[in-house]
Amino acid sequence: MPDMPRQYRSGEGDIIDLLDQLQSTVSEAKGLPFSDNCIVDRQDVLYWINQIRDALPEEVRQARWIVEQNRQVVASARQKAESILRESEQQSAMMIDEHEITMQARAVADKMIEEANQTAWEMRVASTEYARQRLSDIENNLTEMLVKVQKNKKELK
Repeated sequence: MPDMPRQYRSGEGDIIDLLDQLQSTVSEAKGLPFSDNCIVDRQDVLYWINQIRDALPEEVRQARWIVEQNRQVVASARQKAESILRESEQQSAMMIDEHEITMQARAVADKMIEEANQTAWEMRVASTEYARQRLSDIENNLTEMLVKVQKNKKELK
């Protein structure tokens, strides 16, 4: 990461302030004649982009973690369900002569599989909803920031 530019050593970590600093860097850049283009210091811009990336809300990282945990929970529940099914099939084969016990074992295995599937489904729905809500919050924040940047950009023209 490039050294912090001398004029920006304020230590502000708020993403809005960082976007303001990036905007300031671009708006203060030397303009090219007969054009809207300008020359910016690459290290300054890269510095502010890295600062913005570092200041992104923790919810973005948490949402990624939640999605991964969701995948692991679903995979674990499926493995557990398959294991329960295999166990019940083995028990059924051993007790084939005892009809009543065989039926009870199947009922218990089916109930366990249903409960495991229900639990996995509930966990998936809850984690998906949580991730959706976090991402929606982040999207709303980023949209507000983009609107501000676009408004400031228009004001600069």
